[in-house]
Amino acid sequence: MPKSVIAAIPRPSHMVRFCALFCTVWLFCWLFAFPLQAAPLKVIYGFDREFPPFSFEEAQGIPTGFDVDLLKAVLRDKPVKLIMRPLSWDQVLVELSAGNITVTSGMAKTAQRELLYRFTERPTLPARVMLFTKNHNRVGNVRLLRGQTVSVEKGSFQQRVLEGFGGLNVKLFNTKVDALRALYRDEVVAYGGPERTAYYYIEKLKLGGITTVGTPLRVTDVFYAVNREEPELLKLINDGMLEVMRNGEYDRIYRKWFVPELLPEERAELIKQATAAAINAYAPYSRVPVGAAVLTRSGKIFTGCNVENPMLNLTGTALRTATLKAVSEGDIGIRAVVSVGPDGRLLSPSASDRQFLYEFGRGILALIEPEKGVYEERMLSELLPEPYVQRPEWQE
Repeated sequence: MPKSVIAAIPRPSHMVRFCALFCTVWLFCWLFAFPLQAAPLKVIYGFDREFPPFSFEEAQGIPTGFDVDLLKAVLRDKPVKLIMRPLSWDQVLVELSAGNITVTSGMAKTAQRELLYRFTERPTLPARVMLFTKNHNRVGNVRLLRGQTVSVEKGSFQQRVLEGFGGLNVKLFNTKVDALRALYRDEVVAYGGPERTAYYYIEKLKLGGITTVGTPLRVTDVFYAVNREEPELLKLINDGMLEVMRNGEYDRIYRKWFVPELLPEERAELIKQATAAAINAYAPYSRVPVGAAVLTRSGKIFTGCNVENPMLNLTGTALRTATLKAVSEGDIGIRAVVSVGPDGRLLSPSASDRQFLYEFGRGILALIEPEKGVYEERMLSELLPEPYVQRPEWQE
C-alpha cells in the first residue's frame, strides 16, 4: 500500500487505545474472578417410604420426615440438584449398591455394609428398640414380661431382637400398625418396636395409654449412607452435618419431629407440684430448699427435693431425685422437667443434672426462667450442646 494511503488512515487516539486496553484487562480479571460454574452435583436420595417419622410420603405423595428435612438442611446452599425416590427398604439397599441412588438414610453400620457403602462421620441419631405396654399393665422391668405374649412386625429387625432377648412369646403381625393395635385391643401384653416410630403411630392413630417399659432392648446409631463412588457427596454431607449441628438447625428439626410440646395446663401443673415438693427438702448446709417435677409420656408427674450430704458427691439434687423416682418405676419416657427455688423462681438445671438427664433423651424440655417473669422451654441439647455419650456394649 502506498505510503501516502497509509498516512491517510487515521490512527487511534491515546484515549481509544486506553479504553481498549482497559476492557481487555477487565474481561481477563472477570473471567478469573467468576469462572464458569460447573454443573450441580446430581444427588439421588432413595429413602424408605414407610418409616415414619423418619421418612415417608404424605397423602399428596410429598416426601417428608426427619431424615428428609435434615438432608435438605444439610445440602442447602450446596452445589447440588437433589432428587428424591421413595422405595421399599429392600430396594434402597440394592439401588444404593448399584449406584442408581447415591444416598440413603436410617442405616446402621455393620462390617458387611461398610464394605458396600460409605457412612457419614456423624450419626443422624440413636435409634432405640423398646417394649411398650398399656399404662394399666405397666411393669418396672422388661424381664417381668418373660413368658408373656409380645407383638412385633414380621420379618423386622425388632423381631430378631425380641427373639434374641429370650423368654418372650413373640406374636408376628404384617405391619407395625397391626402389632400396635393388637396391644391397644389387649390381644397381647406388650409390643416391641422402634421407639420414635411407635410414638408417631400412637399419636396419629390415637392409641392412648401406651408407653415404654424400662431399659431399651437395643440402641443403634443410624447414619446417612453414600454410594462408594461418591466421595464428593460424602464430604458435602459431612460438612453440612457439622454446620447444622453448630447453627441449631438440627435441634429445630429434631424438636419438630420428636418433641411433643407442653400444653399450658401441663406446664402449670409441673410448676405447682415442683413448688410443693420443696417442702420436704433436706438442706441443712445450703439452707436452700429446692423442689422439682418430671413429666413422662405416660402422663404421670414424679416429684423430688434436694437431699444434702456433707460429702458433696453424695448430695442428691431435686431434679435427680424426681428422675430416679420415674426411672425406678420403669417410666423412662421423660418429656419435661422443672426445678423451683425457695423464692418461686424456675431454676436452670445444673451442669451435672443436664448430663444426668441427657441419658434419657436430648429432646427433654426444661422449663427455665432466664429473667424474672420470662419463661422458656429449652431442649436439653440446647442447654448441653457437647454431652458425654457412650453407647451400651450390646448395641448392634
